[in-house]
Amino acid sequence: MKNQESAKAMMANNAESCFATPGSIFALVDKIHWAIAVAKHNKAYVLRFVSLIKQITKVLNGADMKFIRQAEFYSDLRETLLKIETHVKESSTRGKLMNKLMAKKNQKSFEEFEQQVEHLITRIVFSFAQRVQLLNLARQTRKKRQRALSEIEEEEQSHESSTGSCCSSACTVEEEPSGELPNEEEIGER
Repeated sequence: MKNQESAKAMMANNAESCFATPGSIFALVDKIHWAIAVAKHNKAYVLRFVSLIKQITKVLNGADMKFIRQAEFYSDLRETLLKIETHVKESSTRGKLMNKLMAKKNQKSFEEFEQQVEHLITRIVFSFAQRVQLLNLARQTRKKRQRALSEIEEEEQSHESSTGSCCSSACTVEEEPSGELPNEEEIGER
């Protein structure tokens, strides 16, 4: 009864469970939260994984799922979450005697998971930074292209207006009689 109440309370706090698509990273996070909430034995040890999962969730909060799936860290993140889920389920089903025998191994496993999660978080943050940098470069090149296009259009417009005035002045020059006007002496000689 107490486990069911804690599971309900944990799911009430975990809002993304309603929106997590099956097989996604957030669905794996939900499965880990459920495994922790429903743990029958070794509850103190299993609850330590909540902080690790919260760290991952905070880093991925607001991220585009398409970006996460295409990122280079995706397979490692998925693998780590699956390992954590398996470990939590195994740890929570062991009896008291096995937990005492496995205490050192559990501690070592938890420290390894902590290191893996820290390494993953670093990779995720660098991937986000790289993405932001690429987006900024794309915006800058787009702005440069727009400026170049507007300058080309302005040059074409000024060229057209100057060409139009040149054509009209050339036409007026051609309409005037070519050559010189005859002098009075030339008129008198005729």
